[in-house]
Amino acid sequence: MKYFFVLFLLLCLPLRAEFLAGTDVPLMDGLIVNENDTVSFDTPSGQILSLTAQTSASKKEILNFYHESLLALGWQQKSQQKYRRDQDELILQVIPTKLKTIVKLQLTFANK
Repeated sequence: MKYFFVLFLLLCLPLRAEFLAGTDVPLMDGLIVNENDTVSFDTPSGQILSLTAQTSASKKEILNFYHESLLALGWQQKSQQKYRRDQDELILQVIPTKLKTIVKLQLTFANK
């Protein structure tokens, strides 16, 4: 059943959907990633990926997109903006401004 949801999600995502580098975490269509504010580094306990992006989408649209997408990929919601899958954790920070919405994603992978 789990694989059915993953297949369903992949069919629902735009054909040119982008993903956070090296992961299966989708980047919402219309998200413009600030390449100068993207960081990836290793720690003794695993790897951390962090990025900042902007979009014209609302906070509600962003949170709905990630909620639906991540649940379909096997993530569990721990709070409105925090998800876990096994030992991995994704934290979303969504900051609405007058002209755009800022999105910060931090993904922590545990060593396996």
